[in-house]
Amino acid sequence: MQYAHLARACAGLAGFTASRSFASCENLKASAWSWTEKDRFAAIRDAEERLLSRMPGTRYRTEDIMVRVGAGRRCFFSAPQEEYHIRTVVVGEEHRDKPPIVLVHGFMMGGAAFFKWLPMLARERTVYAIDVIGMGGSGRPPFDARGIGAEEAERLLVEPFERWAEALGLREFDLVGHSFGGFVCAAWAARGAGVRRMGLLSPLLGFSDERISRLRPAEDTSWQRRAFLCLVETAWAQNITPQSFVRWIPGARGWFERASTRRFQSMAQGVSQEEGRLLSEYIVATMDMPSSTESSATVCFEPFLRPTEVSGGTIKQRLSALRLPVVLVYGDRDWMDRAAPHEVPNCRILTLPDSGHHLYLDNPEGLTTLMLDHL
Repeated sequence: MQYAHLARACAGLAGFTASRSFASCENLKASAWSWTEKDRFAAIRDAEERLLSRMPGTRYRTEDIMVRVGAGRRCFFSAPQEEYHIRTVVVGEEHRDKPPIVLVHGFMMGGAAFFKWLPMLARERTVYAIDVIGMGGSGRPPFDARGIGAEEAERLLVEPFERWAEALGLREFDLVGHSFGGFVCAAWAARGAGVRRMGLLSPLLGFSDERISRLRPAEDTSWQRRAFLCLVETAWAQNITPQSFVRWIPGARGWFERASTRRFQSMAQGVSQEEGRLLSEYIVATMDMPSSTESSATVCFEPFLRPTEVSGGTIKQRLSALRLPVVLVYGDRDWMDRAAPHEVPNCRILTLPDSGHHLYLDNPEGLTTLMLDHL
């Protein structure tokens, strides 16, 4: 019992500290940011180039598309710029006669993470791999997650993409998103802007009540795990993300880079040791940036990834209301909570063999065949 009290005390202290210091820490980062903007973006560009160079024989280009961010002033720590760039990787431009594919990456990722999959898609289609505003190599508006609702957070994520499509003259395209990018794509399609067909790869659509109940501590849960879960829940409630720890804690960047290198080298079957190292360097470079829209995840989802409901319903309810072909694909070793058929009755739900959560790394050939059959 005393350990349960200790866990609650630790969580309360974390919440108090976070709520008191979060804005000042982020504003301090923002003030320091102006001195290192070019260096940090250069580090992302260098890491991106090293990954994309692993696509021998595939012609590609990168560009920054400037878009306006239309969210209200209260969504930001400080007044945002008038425009920010959307980092874009383009392959397969010889297939202009076919509807293009737009790829959206997952949380703590960027478009270059699709480097194993892009050459395969480029054989048949033009592909745009785009970085979510505030993530990857895209511009970083000073997003403030405190005191705003999920609807405003979604708008900040999706509207720049709509303006990106307008800037490129893309009136009709197929949309594919992975993990958190699957959530962004579903929210984008729900707004009805140019999406012809959609594929969601291990999409984050919110954990079920059953899954959440298994995550919560039981009577026989150790005090260490109780304390850990309390801290995780409190950090999420205070809009603190994994990226925050990379920025705030000395040595966290190096530890995360080593850990993610081992993870990709061991979990992703199609990734060599060198590619795992390059991918990890790229991910850490995108994380070691000023806080921006990654904290929108803490608004769009409650602790333990319970989906937040907006005026149109939960993301699964809005997905069910779409009048376009949608396929959901999960790996056979995927940790992501699968949507049940009755939750998304208009969607096809498929399983990709020999894959975990990162299907485009584990089995890119099989994923290519499956997706091109449905897009």
